[in-house]
Amino acid sequence: MRALRDMNLPKFVYEDVPLFLGLIADLFPGLTCQRVCYPTFNDMVEQVITDGGYLVLPNQVDKVIQLYETMMTRHTTMIVGPTSGGKSVILSTLCQAQSRLGLITKLLTLNPKAISVVELYGVLDPNTRDWTDGVLSNIFREANKPTDKKEFRYILFDGDVDALWVENMNSVMDDNKLLTLANGERIRLQSYCSLLFEVGDLQYASPATVSRCGMVFVDPKNLRYAPFWKRWLNRRSKFEQDELQTLYKKYIPPCIELIAEGLLDGRPRKKLKTVVAQTDLNMVLSA
Repeated sequence: MRALRDMNLPKFVYEDVPLFLGLIADLFPGLTCQRVCYPTFNDMVEQVITDGGYLVLPNQVDKVIQLYETMMTRHTTMIVGPTSGGKSVILSTLCQAQSRLGLITKLLTLNPKAISVVELYGVLDPNTRDWTDGVLSNIFREANKPTDKKEFRYILFDGDVDALWVENMNSVMDDNKLLTLANGERIRLQSYCSLLFEVGDLQYASPATVSRCGMVFVDPKNLRYAPFWKRWLNRRSKFEQDELQTLYKKYIPPCIELIAEGLLDGRPRKKLKTVVAQTDLNMVLSA
């Protein structure tokens, strides 16, 4: 029961979680299963979040733990979700928490869509047969060099996942753990290295790619705009906080409800149309 719940919950969107928990309750009536706890790691995660000036939210802390657990069983993990969900904070918190506990964690970030496939993987000159490393092949080679230190190295792909470039990574994501370059060279992914993908959605990813990865879905509905507002408000003086909080309660929640949910004073109205799709947080930042 515990494995069924803990391995599937990270993948679900906001609306699917209560449905899944209801099914679990029907399958195992009368049984309760406590969440697996890592006391030392949990405390360090909360400490890192506090030191960063963020609010300690149970959902956010649990997402860090879910990512930690998923990476225990998979060497390739995708953290998926729309903007404003807190993906970057979750990744940064995981790395800092592990580093503070003595397991130095290095995060090597690149945007695979910012360059061409040739620039990403490297190119073999057809005339001279000289090989020139690409950005990824160079990072991959450096990250997988032998080390005597106790550390983790994560290669983070921060950008859209599509078949144009990611299909060449399938042999790394599966059990072979081999990156095969155009010059015939093969580089093995070491046990202290992992691949991470930070992506908004997987609409252009093939089933072959998705099936090879662990999944953690981060839904902005768990976070919304209130934590950002509170963090910003805490930096103001006491006098400003009182005045701004009054204005916030008067204007922000009613306006967001009207625009995003079509509610006015708790009554349903026609949902407003926006020229450019925006999240709650985007609208609060613009206010």
